[in-house]
Amino acid sequence: MEELFTTLKNILKNSIVIKADQPNLIISIIIKSEFKGNIAEPEEVLVMLKMFGGLREEVPLDIEIDNENRKVNLKFENMENFEKILGITTKIWDNAVDMLIQVTEGNFDVIRDIPDVDE
Repeated sequence: MEELFTTLKNILKNSIVIKADQPNLIISIIIKSEFKGNIAEPEEVLVMLKMFGGLREEVPLDIEIDNENRKVNLKFENMENFEKILGITTKIWDNAVDMLIQVTEGNFDVIRDIPDVDE
């Protein structure tokens, strides 16, 4: 089972690339896989940052979603918020899989700690 989780982490990291443009305070999330439909809504991106990244406070940012090019841009007003979210995004897939591992082992406390988010 452990091999499966390692493989899942690698699939996520290889399928979803996160790039930082520090001079322009932009973090880009690029989905390399082909699929039909929309990537996400801006609110869903925030939910992802809260659920898997541990974001607990409100951070002012603009979320631009380009479904055609499968790209999400997060634009920030200042370096502090940019760096905070960059830190979250660098470990987000590890966190997501680690949460899955803990839940499969019966530790539901990791999902109880998720902040209130809209459905």
